[in-house]
Amino acid sequence: MPTLGYLTSGRPDLGLLFVDPRQGRAYAENRVTSVCAVPLTQAPDQATKSPAQGTLALVRLPDDLDERASGALDQLLRYLKQRRASGLALHSPGSVPAIPPSIRTLAQRLEFPLLVTAADSEWAGINEDLQRQRALVAERQVEQLESLLNTLPSQLANPEAASRIVRWLSDALGADVAAGSGERGAFAVAPAGPANLARSLVAADSAAGTDGSDAEHTQLVRVLGAEDGVLLAVASRRAFESTAGKLLRYAAKLLGLCEQARLEHQAAQSAVLASRSVHQAATQLLFGGEVLKTQVIAGLIAPALMDTELVRVRIIDTGSQARDPHLQWCLKHMGRRSLVSPCPGKDQHIIVVTPAREDAGVESDLGHLISARRGLAMGVSTPYPLDAAGAGYAEAAHAVLVAAHSPERVAVGADPKIAPLLPRNKASAWAQALLAPLLKPEHTLLLQTLPTGLSYKPVEASKALGIHRNTLRGRLSRAGHLLGLDLNSVNNRVLLLLAFNLLALPASDDFTPEPAPDFAGLIAAAGDTVQEWAEQRLSKLRSDPQNRDLLTTVSAWLENDLSIPATAQALNLSDPTVRSHIKAASKQLGMGLDAQALSVHDTDVVTIADVGIAVFLLTGRPVLGQPRG
Repeated sequence: MPTLGYLTSGRPDLGLLFVDPRQGRAYAENRVTSVCAVPLTQAPDQATKSPAQGTLALVRLPDDLDERASGALDQLLRYLKQRRASGLALHSPGSVPAIPPSIRTLAQRLEFPLLVTAADSEWAGINEDLQRQRALVAERQVEQLESLLNTLPSQLANPEAASRIVRWLSDALGADVAAGSGERGAFAVAPAGPANLARSLVAADSAAGTDGSDAEHTQLVRVLGAEDGVLLAVASRRAFESTAGKLLRYAAKLLGLCEQARLEHQAAQSAVLASRSVHQAATQLLFGGEVLKTQVIAGLIAPALMDTELVRVRIIDTGSQARDPHLQWCLKHMGRRSLVSPCPGKDQHIIVVTPAREDAGVESDLGHLISARRGLAMGVSTPYPLDAAGAGYAEAAHAVLVAAHSPERVAVGADPKIAPLLPRNKASAWAQALLAPLLKPEHTLLLQTLPTGLSYKPVEASKALGIHRNTLRGRLSRAGHLLGLDLNSVNNRVLLLLAFNLLALPASDDFTPEPAPDFAGLIAAAGDTVQEWAEQRLSKLRSDPQNRDLLTTVSAWLENDLSIPATAQALNLSDPTVRSHIKAASKQLGMGLDAQALSVHDTDVVTIADVGIAVFLLTGRPVLGQPRG
């Protein structure tokens, strides 16, 4: 569409200039539908040609711009602004006219383009030129629309397709456009708003279904391919150009294809959404964090997932049995309250994602399935927010490995501790070598004190053990002296606790003595298993519902010997904020902050050992190495 920028730059023969260069930058893209000469001596409301929206008014100034003429120019500016004209060009043949300061000021205040020109005969034929330019633009738009027709078929069922076509046609014609029917009303309107003339045209004529031109500046056509009498209406405040009909026909054709695609999509929708492929797609979207897209699908196949905040992920391992019969059973019994999907990476796995509030019924039904069909096993995650369901899958994947070796064939949650994952012989050799000075009958009291004393601050640990703080300090000092280690070091505290966890494990049936590795060698011998464990172990910290950086806080807390003030100073946070973060992280990790008396025989109590090692494996902080003095 031609603009003021085209007239000032594309037609240099007109000598058209913005009075204020700043307006040139602001209004160069103003569309110009026509140029209309307006006599300055004629009152605007009495003009035989009232400038319409998009018109550039051309006013020839008198040789003597007296007070009366200035007043008329003032009125004209206000009138053109009201009529939403494109601008006002002041014409003085042979020389650039001088503009009164009051008129410049008014134009700036009204934010209305004011231009000057000294051209005369050069303005002849300007409207024909504008029409040619509009035709060229329209032809290019038609070519674009033809190209769009060739690329859109696969997207025509998109609910937004009709709105996009209507917006495009409105921009191309500079008119109000609406599509609608008596049954659905105006379902696509551009520009939006109750004053849209085409919207009212659809409302008035959809019942009668009148085709063709309803008035000089309106057109109404029936859209072929629509069952409910869809009409495409166009309304303009000016006469249509010659290319408008072509654009309208193309748009109606494309809209008809959209309607056909929509009807076909609706007819097949129920069957498609019930298929396992859609369940699988929705599951993968959920695990990829696309919660809104998942809920759109879930609203049709598993409505219970639409308004839940927490979900559990279950993985059923069918073992050597065929997966399809079990998948069909799950779809039949769980399909309306869960996402049921074949796992794309494991041929024997079935994934079931269910709202946490449905636990009782799901647990009963799937528990019956596992117990009734020999060879099946099931891993169950703890509850996860929707946007962290991927972490729930990782937890369930770990749990199903445990379930395969348990009598009940069902396991819940990931193993919170690293000790069982390390190679047993090497780990036992490492732990015994590290704790050797204390593994004597006379040091039993020290062995009983260390797990609690190393896990908590002195005040808390002494209360849990029922001893005075000075007694605790004395025991820790003596143990550190015997071990030759600094027990105030986070590195040493974490790895000594790991050693206690390892010695608490049941003895291996095939234990054979071997040289003790250092800590780095022990971790390396475990391979990728411990790295995967760390990822799963800390996944909840990475998906905190309140978007707190809990992992960084925990890392700093460990590095600062569990000191809240030191951690707050290191992170430039307040003490209450750090305390809140540590409390939330401890709850998510299953690590109690309230001290308790730990035994060297405890194998299921989560301490800073597992958390510290997991954070080290995942982030490198705190730096852990073979304990040293």
